[in-house]
Amino acid sequence: MDIGRFIESTKRLIRASSKPTREEFWLMLRISLLGIGLIGGIGFMVRILFLFLGTGTA
Repeated sequence: MDIGRFIESTKRLIRASSKPTREEFWLMLRISLLGIGLIGGIGFMVRILFLFLGTGTA
């Protein structure tokens, strides 16, 4: 893709996009934080499991 087509595509995308409403923003924020917390919780549980099995380095 050459630079001219990229700029035109970017302009079209910006014109078509809209700012999220407050409700949409809070929904995305809650889903993101839930995902981060879930991944962190799984990592924490794996860390504790390995500590109890004696292979951890803490």
